[in-house]
Amino acid sequence: MDRSEGSIDGTQMALPILRITLGWMFFSAFLRRVVNVPAKMNPSSSAYVGGKLITFIPHAWLISGVLEYTLEHPALLYEFLVAWTALEAIFGLFMILGFMSRLSGLALALLVWGIGLGAGWIGTTCLDEWQIAAVEGAAALMFMFTGSRWLSLDQLIAKKYPQGLRIGRWHIHLW
Repeated sequence: MDRSEGSIDGTQMALPILRITLGWMFFSAFLRRVVNVPAKMNPSSSAYVGGKLITFIPHAWLISGVLEYTLEHPALLYEFLVAWTALEAIFGLFMILGFMSRLSGLALALLVWGIGLGAGWIGTTCLDEWQIAAVEGAAALMFMFTGSRWLSLDQLIAKKYPQGLRIGRWHIHLW
């Protein structure tokens, strides 16, 4: 079968794997904080994720003032971490399913680059946040520009509604 007859090439096979992996990286962060180690979301615990932000302040780029303000207001910090974790869960799951992949790509790129800006350049011995921001941010942007296409809910919706969805006066293309 040649490509014109609908065969699947290597690129098409790789995209769902990359999409699912990218989505899992974010969704698993939610699982680690909420299911595996709930103490990470407990402000009274030594495992509280909010404590890690303190190490970001000396190195943060552009957002050090926001980090400092958030850390000075523990209730706001907790609400921020709950919202961040929820966004990672929602858009990570959407990416896994290939649902609203373009919007999910944008949201995930913003989340991961927010981590990169917060962590700043900590030095050559601790590159995790920058590696994550670079690789996951690039992959997320790719899906923002291309959509998820093969093996996705977006593809199923596009087949059923090739002209897009109409919601009131809005004409929406998710794919």
